[in-house]
Amino acid sequence: MSILDGVQRVLGLYADGAAELSFTDVAARLSLPKSTASRLLNQMQHYGLLDQDPATRRYRAGALLANAVRAGMAATPLDDACREVLARLSDSSGLTAYLSTLNQRETVVLQRLNGTHPVQVLSPPGSRRAASGTAMGRALLSRLTDAEFQALYGADPARPLPVEGRDCPATVGELARRVAQTREARCGVAIDEAMPGIGAVAAAVRDPATGELRGLCLSFVSFQAEPALVRDLCEAVLEQVGALGRSLNDPYWLT
Repeated sequence: MSILDGVQRVLGLYADGAAELSFTDVAARLSLPKSTASRLLNQMQHYGLLDQDPATRRYRAGALLANAVRAGMAATPLDDACREVLARLSDSSGLTAYLSTLNQRETVVLQRLNGTHPVQVLSPPGSRRAASGTAMGRALLSRLTDAEFQALYGADPARPLPVEGRDCPATVGELARRVAQTREARCGVAIDEAMPGIGAVAAAVRDPATGELRGLCLSFVSFQAEPALVRDLCEAVLEQVGALGRSLNDPYWLT
C-alpha cells in the first residue's frame, strides 16, 4: 500500500462520518498492522492532515483540511444574510454565535462571532463535528427529507452511531427521534453532550431557490443553562431565524 493509498483510506473514515478515531480504531477498521497504522497516522499528523487530542490521543481531521474546506466555501448571499442575523443574536445576548452547514454526517463551521462573553471552547471556521451530538447538527438534519436522512444514516434504527459524548444519540433510531423533536420545536438544544461544559440552541434555514442549507446557533457555558435562559435563547433564535426563513420563502418557516 502506498502512502497516498493509506491517506485516502484514513480520510475516507472521516468522510463516512467519524469525528475522532483512535490508533486502534484505524488499525482495526482498515485491517492494518499496528506498525503501519502508527507510521501512517504520525505522518498525517506531521503534515497537518490530522490533529491529535493531547488528552485522549484520538485523531480528528486536521487544520490544513479545515482551511482547505473553508477556502473552497465562498460566502454566498445567503451567508451574508445569515451573518446579519448572527450579529443581532450575538449583540443582544453577548454569546458566541455560529453559522454552519452540513457535509454528509458532519457540520462545518462557516462563520463565528465571539460576542462580548465568548465561551472558552471555540470552534474556528472550517471545524467539523458529527451532526448527531450537537444542537446545530440536529437543527440541520431536521431540514432533510426522510430520504435524505436515510441516505446519510441508513434505514436500520438499531444501527449504532459513534459515541460522541454524554447523552448523545447512540443509534440511528434515537437520532431520528431527536431530529423529529427538533423539527417539531424548530429549535435544537444540546447541553453537555458532544462538548462537555457547553450548551447551544440552534435553528436552520433552507433557501428554496438554491437548496442551500444553513444552521445558526448561540453557544454558552452549561452552568448558565437555567431553563428560563434556554427558553429565552430559543425564542430569540426562533424570532430571528424565522424572520430570515420567511424572507427566503422557506416553506418550513411559512407555516
